[in-house]
Amino acid sequence: MPAPLITLTTDFGETSYYVGALRGVLYRMCPDARLVDVTHQIASFSPLEASFVLSQACPEFPSGTIHLAVVDPGVGGLRRPLIIKTERYAFVGPDNGIFTPFLDGTERVYRIRTEGEESPTFHGRDVFAPAAARLARGEPPEAIGEPTSGAVRLHLPRPRREGQTLIGQVLMLDRFGNLITNVHRRDIEFLGPSLHVHMGTVRVRGLAGSYHEGVVGEPLALIGSSGHLELAVVQGNASAQLGVGREARVRVSPLADA
Repeated sequence: MPAPLITLTTDFGETSYYVGALRGVLYRMCPDARLVDVTHQIASFSPLEASFVLSQACPEFPSGTIHLAVVDPGVGGLRRPLIIKTERYAFVGPDNGIFTPFLDGTERVYRIRTEGEESPTFHGRDVFAPAAARLARGEPPEAIGEPTSGAVRLHLPRPRREGQTLIGQVLMLDRFGNLITNVHRRDIEFLGPSLHVHMGTVRVRGLAGSYHEGVVGEPLALIGSSGHLELAVVQGNASAQLGVGREARVRVSPLADA
């Protein structure tokens, strides 16, 4: 039987002890575990970005993977600590909507039992990592938590149409400064191949096929690996160069109307 696989996704960054503490708990409680870091660079306090990243990364893992995600601005508050079992995976983390992409009504949800001695500021170490480790050791969710009602679902922002123009927003920045929007490929099919993309004071004509197209230092628009519209700068940082970031508005218009 293969060793249990646990992924880690947090907004802890790489300069503190927090990620090391998570990994230490997991290895102490389940020495055979295989740990995979999805990312620890989620924007601070952003369940929305965490949800998007998980939606892109988790489906690439084999069935039986345990996904531990700690992006938890409500730590110490009333939000519930959860285990969510789906057909393929187990998810462990706070009940703040980060697991929305995996909720289809067939999942089983458990509220993790706590002892009352946990740090009110570090449930990642004291609540979520131990629960993930116990699952990895083969304990059933019923031994770790009580069945509860459905998990919180995020309101995922959707682009809207104004006539022949589609208006969306930036969901996240990747480490290259590319601006990934909530506009999916299928959202702009009605516009056809001839379109303009506007963001801030920048107007980009048409869609590139990949990042290498265009002129170094100049912006371009393309459909990225997530299937979502991105703005990038060839071998540059689009966010810094264009002066825009998360939640910035993007407009996609037919070429004749731009």
